[in-house]
Amino acid sequence: MTSVDRVSDTGPDSIVLGGGDILVVDDFPDTVALYDALLSEEGHRVRTAAGGVEALAKVDEREPELVLLDVSMPGMDGVEVLRKLRARRGGGPAVLMLTAARREPHAIEAGLREGADAYLTKPIDGRELLARVRAAIESFRLKRMCEAQRRDHIAMLVHDLRHPLSSLGLLAEVIESEDLSPEEKKSATATLRTLCADMARLVDGVLAASRLEAGLFSVEPRDTTARAVLRPTVDVFSPIATRRRVTLSFEGELDVHLRADSPKLRQAIDNLIANALKFTPKGGRVRVRISSASHEVAFEVTDSGPGIPASERATIFDRYKQGNRGRAVGGSGLGLAIARGIAEAHHGRITVGEGDLGGASFRLTVPA
Repeated sequence: MTSVDRVSDTGPDSIVLGGGDILVVDDFPDTVALYDALLSEEGHRVRTAAGGVEALAKVDEREPELVLLDVSMPGMDGVEVLRKLRARRGGGPAVLMLTAARREPHAIEAGLREGADAYLTKPIDGRELLARVRAAIESFRLKRMCEAQRRDHIAMLVHDLRHPLSSLGLLAEVIESEDLSPEEKKSATATLRTLCADMARLVDGVLAASRLEAGLFSVEPRDTTARAVLRPTVDVFSPIATRRRVTLSFEGELDVHLRADSPKLRQAIDNLIANALKFTPKGGRVRVRISSASHEVAFEVTDSGPGIPASERATIFDRYKQGNRGRAVGGSGLGLAIARGIAEAHHGRITVGEGDLGGASFRLTVPA
């Protein structure tokens, strides 16, 4: 019979965690009763199963967050149960394998190969069991939260792409009309180019985020000037600002020299300007100011929008992170993360604070 040393974990370093939904699977009734008592006392909701078939049936009824799974059971053993759990949509719950390590090394190897999150050796110390359970549930919840955020942001990206696509279709119908004057055709063509540029920025953003996440993002710095970096930006965003009735200005040391990967640095600055324009109301201002000092060049994008709450500034550059209110809500949640990644790839940095125009001020610096 398996024994458990019941030790209460109430030390100062204990992890604060809401009770988890746990399924205990073991063919020894006394062992199940001990695990049930220990975990229930910790605040977890515990269900039990005496074998693999019963366990899978209970998972189908309601998928738990964690399965505490014995390896050696008659009929369907723990490794087979684990294999079926991992075949579920989303990879199934977190799984801790229970095994007598000295007698079952192959079971340990098979369990880890099939995707067990960890294994515990019988007899199990109560403190270790509680700590492993808390860690596994925290990891499970974080994984599910990240998956939900990714789904949400993919949906946002698709939504963002739908608007320019729909507008392109409408413009195509307009251009097909024979009643357009040369000026109207010129205006429609300019709008087409702007919409295509908007879509290209969205796609480039997703590609950059993927490369950053995979650790494959790199830059190739060359000697250039701030004016050369910003020239295409002015061409792209000036018409957008005009349509939105926002004053967009470029000030400061435009001819300052720096070493940078111009296309990628421009992508970071474009993201900052797009973010500023998005949340600046009609009649507002967006200012891009360039300055140099201490062997670095700074690009500061300041706006007259609602700003960013101080409580959100520490996480506003996190990938897929969006604020709970104000200007940070909306969009794919990648632009500021990409800007930070590009700044850091240049051995620079990016910060955010309050600007003198009443809104937010983003400051991106790169070495001169």
